[in-house]
Amino acid sequence: MSLMAVALALCASPVVQAQSDFPAKPVRIILSSGPGGAQDVMARLAAERLLPLWKQNVIVENRTGGGAVIATEAIARSTPDGHTLGLLGSTLATNPAVRNDLRYDTQRDLSAILYFSTAPSVLTVRAEFPARTPAEFIALIKATPGKYAYASPGASTNGHRAMEALKRAAGLDITHVPYKGGAPAMIDLLAGQVPMLMASPTAFGPHIRSGRLRAIAVTSPRRFQTMPDVPTLAESGLAGFDHVEWWMFVGPARIPEAVEAKVHRDLSAVVAQADFKSRVLELDVETFPNTREASRAFLRRELARWARDAKALGMAP
Repeated sequence: MSLMAVALALCASPVVQAQSDFPAKPVRIILSSGPGGAQDVMARLAAERLLPLWKQNVIVENRTGGGAVIATEAIARSTPDGHTLGLLGSTLATNPAVRNDLRYDTQRDLSAILYFSTAPSVLTVRAEFPARTPAEFIALIKATPGKYAYASPGASTNGHRAMEALKRAAGLDITHVPYKGGAPAMIDLLAGQVPMLMASPTAFGPHIRSGRLRAIAVTSPRRFQTMPDVPTLAESGLAGFDHVEWWMFVGPARIPEAVEAKVHRDLSAVVAQADFKSRVLELDVETFPNTREASRAFLRRELARWARDAKALGMAP
C-alpha cells in the first residue's frame, strides 16, 4: 500500500469507526408535546422504524411545559454524541423572538438534522357561523369590530401567530383567547363557548370533514392536500400569506459529523416510508425529504423571519 493510501485510510478510519459504533446504547427522542398529538405520534412512528436499523431501543420522552423551552433546553444541554435527539416544532424559531429568558441559543447550541413536515393552521368555525368564505369572514369582522374572539392552542403558537398576522393584514379587531393546547380549544368551539379557532387541524380535522365544523381558510401558501376545497388566505386577497406549523429533528450542537450524517440518513429513510407518510397524513400533516444543508438553511431563515415579524405583530418582549 502506498504512503498516500495509508494516510487516507488513517484519516477515514475515525469516520468509519464513529458510524459503526453508533448507536452504542438506547437513543432518546425528546419532545415538547404530550402524548397523543401529531408531534408525539410522529416521534413514536419514527422510533418503531429506527429500532431495526439501529438495533437499539429508541425512547420517546415527553417534556412538556414552558412553551417548549424545557424540552429544547434539555436537548441543547445533552451530550453531543447522537444518543439524544429532539423532535421540535416552529417554537425553535419563534421562542428566541418572543422571549428574553432563554438559557440556550438556538443557532449556537442546536443542530438542525432533518426538516421534514408541515401543517397549516386552519381558520375554523361552527357550521352555523354566518360567514363561509374568507371574503365574507373579513367583511363580517370589519362590520362588527371587537364583537368576536378567537381561540388558539396558546400564546406564540402558530395559530396565534397566524391569526395576528391575518388581523394585521386585513385590519381586523378580534380578541385572542389562548388555550393550553388545541384539544381543549376544539372542545370549547364544538360547545359554542368560542366562535372560532385558528390552529393546526391535527385535533379537529375529522370534525371539519364530518361537517360539525367549517374551515374558512388555510394559512399555507397552497391548498392543503387533505382539505383541497378549502381556499388559502394567499389566494383570497392576502398575497404571500404563509404561516404553517413545522417540525424537524434536531440534536445538540457538535455531534460528530459522521454520526449526524448517519442519523440524517436513517431518519430520511424512515420518513420516506409509504406507511409513515400515510399515517402522518391522517393527522393532517404533510411530510417531505430534505438535506441537512437545506434543513439548516430553513432554520436560519425562520430565525431571521421571526426576529423581524415578532416586532411587527407586537409579540416581541
